[in-house]
Amino acid sequence: MYWPKFKRTIMFPGQQADEEVLLVVREHWLVFLTKLLAWLMFAAFLMLGDWAINVYAPVLNTAPYLGYVNLLKSIYLMFLVLGLLILWVMYYLNIQIVTNQRIVDITQRSLIHHTISELHLSRIEDVTAEVSGIFGTFLDYGNVYIQTAGETERFTFNKVPNPQRIEKMILDLYEQLPEDLRGHPHEKK
Repeated sequence: MYWPKFKRTIMFPGQQADEEVLLVVREHWLVFLTKLLAWLMFAAFLMLGDWAINVYAPVLNTAPYLGYVNLLKSIYLMFLVLGLLILWVMYYLNIQIVTNQRIVDITQRSLIHHTISELHLSRIEDVTAEVSGIFGTFLDYGNVYIQTAGETERFTFNKVPNPQRIEKMILDLYEQLPEDLRGHPHEKK
């Protein structure tokens, strides 16, 4: 199985010099698309509002009301653009990274709050891929659960593409560890 190699650049905070990034994964594009469709509903309200004003309240298209209506539409449009920006930033910055030494989960909770969790490969107890639903089955996306014995009992890759391939990759990396490091802390003996 081929996994793309990334350049030896620092891709995330805390990356070690000898650590090789093997996989960077985000939510499946369909998940982003569904959020974008919800956003488009709010954009449609702007056009629906213009239509409703023209049909039911044409007096609002004349002075002095026109200025107030345009101000409200501009504020609404500003929040629409801000919402689209937030959707993209949250999608782009929520990533899981698999390296030759560990798994790093970067969760962007808001524009100014994120959490970085890491799991050394030696602490893995079980890896499970789950695909459910019609879209998940046809478009091959689902969840990957990584069971650990550590503080964070379960790492979850939510709605990622190719969950079986990710599961296999993580298990293969675990199997490549020396026998004496499996199921033990990441310190080398």
